[in-house]
Amino acid sequence: MKSLVLSLLLACSLPATAAQMFKCSLTHNLDNGDSDPSVEILSRDAAVLDTGTTFTFSTDGKNKITSPVLHPVKSEDGETVLAAKQNNLLFVKLKNSYVLRNEKEGYVFGECVPDK
Repeated sequence: MKSLVLSLLLACSLPATAAQMFKCSLTHNLDNGDSDPSVEILSRDAAVLDTGTTFTFSTDGKNKITSPVLHPVKSEDGETVLAAKQNNLLFVKLKNSYVLRNEKEGYVFGECVPDK
């Protein structure tokens, strides 16, 4: 009986997606209306946790933000990215970067490399 239960549990278990930590360069972008947008580098050592379908980060080093579940979306250049909207925020996962954006400002975690 125990082996039957164990077999059923193994057959029904879902494959686990390993979460991965990345070190990224964090920039803050602010649209100033008619003038050029301002871009400020906030950190060259920002952490992002990528679970595959979500990502977690902090823009201030204190408060953590987790994206909603991301879904494949075709970008304007035909590339598939993962994205989700929550309220007025857009979360996007690209090849080596993660984006949080609203209408006027955004944060970009770019140049991400695996954190060892």
